[in-house]
Amino acid sequence: MIKASQLVGRAVIDMEAAERLGRIREIIVQRDGERLAGFIVVHGETLLGTGGTRRMVPASAVHSIGPDAMTMRGSAMSERLPELDNLPRMSDIIGHKIITRSGRLLGVIDDMLINGADGTIVGLVVGEGVRNKLENIFNPQRSRVHGYVRADADLHVGKDLIVVPDDALIEGEPATHESDREAAPAKSDEADAHPWEERAAAESKRSSIWTRRTDAQAQVRSEPPPAEPRLKSETARAVENARSSLAEDTPVGPSPLDREDDEVTITPGDKSRT
Repeated sequence: MIKASQLVGRAVIDMEAAERLGRIREIIVQRDGERLAGFIVVHGETLLGTGGTRRMVPASAVHSIGPDAMTMRGSAMSERLPELDNLPRMSDIIGHKIITRSGRLLGVIDDMLINGADGTIVGLVVGEGVRNKLENIFNPQRSRVHGYVRADADLHVGKDLIVVPDDALIEGEPATHESDREAAPAKSDEADAHPWEERAAAESKRSSIWTRRTDAQAQVRSEPPPAEPRLKSETARAVENARSSLAEDTPVGPSPLDREDDEVTITPGDKSRT
């Protein structure tokens, strides 16, 4: 396995043309969350992230991921799916809070684990967030979670939260290395064998769970304005006012899920999932 963040900045080589295409800028993920869909590769970009050229490389064109470069087949570039531009990025996944069905807050997604042999997403690495890291400095005995959530688990993804089964967490530091191809079948050395292409063409086993944040924002803007509230009877208004007064008099304690510094605030829709 290899962390997806370790691929960012890696050189991309067209092994058929013996040409350097650039370096990986962003990782594109399939909506089902099971595998990578492709990469955004930039060439000639400045240190400030401006200028240069930008192109999409589909996962089906990848030949191998090595310690210094990712090699790909230029002849497969024409196989790029039209919807590649609209698929979610790794940046759309990073930052989601992970909570179990039993109500345990595991942490925040800060990376992904990738099978370097075929681009399968193995898991979502659990991080602590900036605030929790600062708290750990002043309280070293504070319990913390290390590990990753299995990507093939039954995940329920919302705008800011992911609800996972209690047994989806694999605790312990994930063993990341780049020797996945050693475990691949012997035919992987043959010229006509392309594990990345085969994995990209495989049928999805579940429905879409990830969306681009831009898609979610556009959906909010496209929603029709709320309907004008209906008139209420005096009895209904009296009951509603009594409930509002009771809610104002009831103190509510802070929750780790309500922190707004490095983490996101739960919306009413998210609370229903927990």
